[in-house]
Amino acid sequence: MAELSAVAVLVLGLLRERPRHPYDVFQTLVERGDARLVRVNPGAVYHAVERLERDGLVAAVGTERCGNRPERTTYRLTTTGRDAYEQRLASFLGDEHPVHPVFPVGLAEAVDLPRTVVVDALSRRRAREAERLARLEDAYDQVRADGLPRRYLLDVEHDVAHLRHEVAWLDATLAELADDTLDWGAPFPADFARARHARRAATLAAPAAPATH
Repeated sequence: MAELSAVAVLVLGLLRERPRHPYDVFQTLVERGDARLVRVNPGAVYHAVERLERDGLVAAVGTERCGNRPERTTYRLTTTGRDAYEQRLASFLGDEHPVHPVFPVGLAEAVDLPRTVVVDALSRRRAREAERLARLEDAYDQVRADGLPRRYLLDVEHDVAHLRHEVAWLDATLAELADDTLDWGAPFPADFARARHARRAATLAAPAAPATH
């Protein structure tokens, strides 16, 4: 059995609540804002449900037709599916699952671009992230006011904290770019290059540590 994807975990979580048909699963994911966590669309949900059924994690409980709509099959979570869901969920919380976003790559190579280009790009990012933060804070405040306990909103709180930090960092960096505190156009420091070269030479010249048994 392949490892459960993030979409599959979200699907199993909804089926843990009650049996549903795939389109109901998709609609609920959108209504709850879970589309911000994973890229989700009806096709992805149907594909996930098919795979979960093939692996014995969900089972069909019936098919119905409403009016002229296509038939819809309702699925329930199996005991095997519940165990797999809980194990994978615990892994998501505690184990390392490396991701490789492209923004850090852009930051690592940003010095190859003119300062004005970097300012423009980071300003666009700052505006977008600030807008996302405002929307998320508003949604959080609304559901809290409606009485939803915090234990259901830890993912939202984490995203809010991350976005606040991101926006604050972008503000500080843009300010330093604006007044050229970063000395953007200066050549690569020769002292640093010499120090690195000396350190590398010393490391190569050092005797190898004796083997231990």
